[in-house]
Amino acid sequence: MRKIFLVILLIFPIVLTGCWDQRLLVNRTLVNGISFDLTEEGHITVAVRALNIQSKGGGLFEISDELVEAERPTIVGLGLDVDSKISGEIDASKAHVLIIGEELAKKGIHPLVEFFYRNRESYLSSKIVISKGKGKEILSVEKEKSPIAFVILQLLEGAEADTVIPKKNTFTVWNNILDPGKDMILPYLERVKPDKVTVAGVALFNGDRYTGSTIPKEKSGVLLSLMNQLDKTNRMALILGSKKDGRSISFATRDLSRNLEVQVDHDEKITCNINLKIDIEVISYPQDIKNELNIQKLNHDLSNELTKQAKEITNTLVKANCDAFGIGRQISSFHPELWKKMNWDQEYKNVQIEPVVKVNIIKTGNVF
Repeated sequence: MRKIFLVILLIFPIVLTGCWDQRLLVNRTLVNGISFDLTEEGHITVAVRALNIQSKGGGLFEISDELVEAERPTIVGLGLDVDSKISGEIDASKAHVLIIGEELAKKGIHPLVEFFYRNRESYLSSKIVISKGKGKEILSVEKEKSPIAFVILQLLEGAEADTVIPKKNTFTVWNNILDPGKDMILPYLERVKPDKVTVAGVALFNGDRYTGSTIPKEKSGVLLSLMNQLDKTNRMALILGSKKDGRSISFATRDLSRNLEVQVDHDEKITCNINLKIDIEVISYPQDIKNELNIQKLNHDLSNELTKQAKEITNTLVKANCDAFGIGRQISSFHPELWKKMNWDQEYKNVQIEPVVKVNIIKTGNVF
């Protein structure tokens, strides 16, 4: 009995070593970045950044990065065209970045997101971004050390940590599209040099359509704070007073508290009050060392400046018809009868949004 047990123990691991559905890395071409654009004829073009991995023996591999393009009247069939131009088995399960050109985004991104969301081999954590101009211009940037898709991924992750852009991927964008009571904002990228890509801010959406309006990165942190989003930090630089004689200051947000209240009066006029309190750490504040610093006045001046910026941002949102705060969701939850009879796309432009920002300096470090 003991001998039989030992034989089974030796044979069992050997049987388990085989895997009928194994996919060897050297047989695949890994897609790590994809862009979609709209042509002048109304067709859709796709550009794919792919990594070819070839075994050289002895545990050595040769990796090459290539850009492959295809064009069709719709998204259907584009994958087949790309696959026919790439050697080996194409694998898009690790496509880290999906870049959508701004003109195509204005037509609506629902078909593109649905294609990746419903495909069982897709990567639901792929970052979805909007590009200024063509998405291919971003994806075609050549880097010496690392493929551009990895560079873009690191750029996005850094901007997310600094609360410059929201964390958005295929899964969260799909959920946003299905939510009629809240609009989304997406990272907005720009190619500034032949070999450089930068985060330009955030793109404002109405439903699944890009409105053509953006919030620049210098102010996108304020918008995200108003949306009650703060990652590791949020570093900002402001000029208090006039640009000519103003005082420059840079600081980092360490904590925030936001209260959003939607009110509907007897005339069905909708008002949204946003009260934002932020605790900050001053990083730089050049001043006359002969004069004693008035912390209370600095808190007051910062509060006024950020409230002014917040009002400009909310005006831009209303003008772009982008309900990034989810005011419609509040109305549908607490005023369902009103929500059923109104056309929110038409009514949103009449909403009065009143933001107020209050700053509290909690740390100054070695500044003063």
